[in-house]
Amino acid sequence: MIVAGKGDARKDLEETARRLGIGDRVRFAGFVPEDEKAELLARSWVHVLTSPREGWGIASLEASACGTPSVVSDSPGLRETVRHGETGVIVPHGDVEALAGALARVMDPSERDRMGKAAREMAVGFSWDRVADAVEGYLESLARAG
Repeated sequence: MIVAGKGDARKDLEETARRLGIGDRVRFAGFVPEDEKAELLARSWVHVLTSPREGWGIASLEASACGTPSVVSDSPGLRETVRHGETGVIVPHGDVEALAGALARVMDPSERDRMGKAAREMAVGFSWDRVADAVEGYLESLARAG
């Protein structure tokens, strides 16, 4: 397991991994540079983000672009980038049993493959070109409306 990113919980997570006897199977990568992130996400079985709130689910969208399904907390920002049961699984924030069940579901190879393909297809809709085209179309419609 690789835990990527910075955060206040790192020391507690490292201690928990040691206490559970899995410290040798968990790598705390810390900050992952952009040029390494896509490779890490592409070889991952699942992307997990359990934040209580996110302004925008860019991390889950990056995982989707790599064909990696996400398991995320049901929080603003993440609901927009993960389609429950299709591109990943959304669980109630803080519900450890639901999180474990979602991870077990995504660990099934056929579910993971199905969700990963759907995630990649969904991510295409969030490309900068598509966003720019949509904004341009919206601005043109405003200009026509006067």
